[in-house]
Amino acid sequence: MRLNGGCLADFARGCDVLAAGGGGYAAATVPMTQVAVGTQGPVEVVDLADLPPDGLVMPCAYLGSPAVWVERIGTGRESIAIRRQVEQHFGAEVVAMMCTEIGGSNGPASVALAANARLPLADADGMGRAFPGVEQVAMQVAGVHPGPSVLADDHDHVVLVQADTGEWLDRLARSAVTAFGDTGVSAEYVMTVDQARGSVVTGSISRALKIGRVLAECAGSPVVTAVRRLAAEFGGVCLMEGKVGTVTPQRASAASKFAANLRSTALLDGINSDDGRCLRVEAGHEYLAILEDGEVRATTPDIITLFDVYSGDVVSTDSLGYGQRVVVLALPCPEVWLQPAGLRLVGPRAFGLDLDYHPLAAP
Repeated sequence: MRLNGGCLADFARGCDVLAAGGGGYAAATVPMTQVAVGTQGPVEVVDLADLPPDGLVMPCAYLGSPAVWVERIGTGRESIAIRRQVEQHFGAEVVAMMCTEIGGSNGPASVALAANARLPLADADGMGRAFPGVEQVAMQVAGVHPGPSVLADDHDHVVLVQADTGEWLDRLARSAVTAFGDTGVSAEYVMTVDQARGSVVTGSISRALKIGRVLAECAGSPVVTAVRRLAAEFGGVCLMEGKVGTVTPQRASAASKFAANLRSTALLDGINSDDGRCLRVEAGHEYLAILEDGEVRATTPDIITLFDVYSGDVVSTDSLGYGQRVVVLALPCPEVWLQPAGLRLVGPRAFGLDLDYHPLAAP
């Protein structure tokens, strides 16, 4: 499979669905990616099984504030300097790049980074969705060493950060990105292909592209119809069609470093066939939980996504507002997050919610 300009729109829509309301809109990095594949050629998507076991896999993602991309979108060429530094440090060849975070803007951006670094892109990623923390990746659960992190900005400034834990890597890497001007590209959890085969979420690129193509095939149909098809094809649940009644800011808990992401609670009143129902949505950088009549319907790390009834676009957590009409979808998360270590890292309590993880269940 190759990713080129013709499939980027579908791929980006799939990345937005997997973002669970966070990660920045994928459309923000599509123009940069179109330029990259237009000048460097299509990016080959490869299975880890087809790569030499002792070659290096280089996970990459933009780090910083998505809001900065309004004025400073990056070049997609930051990966060139990063690859050079990684190969020099490890004394081995990078044989593939990997998207660290498939959800949101980093999905399409990874294609640009791979194209400019002249690398194939592994059909895998570190999350299977979007999360806010550098250490909230499958590689952390698998015990892959996080450092060093190699960071670069769009002016070829390069910083190498050594850290023994993912938490310290997150702290130090973000400090470097702040110096860059709040946006830069980071590569961490660099590993061999052999390590990656048991340490990452596989099939992520293919999954995002398939989701986008399903939505494209449903163009012209009611949004609720498209969402129900996604639920059927990907093992999810269409939870409700509703109208946003209230969005209330919440005081952040001090339970964990990610608790500050718990920023708002929204109430959705059911419409059409869901008239009379009410859902409570807990939201942070991503959607964290859905409750109905006191019962948990979905929680992180499962993927909760809201779609605008009129446009069909996903609704990010920071754009959710009174009066919007939305359809709520929940998709199952990758199996890695259901391990005890995974739930400790990305389950509801990691974000300050006094809830345990509940598997998805039909209405």
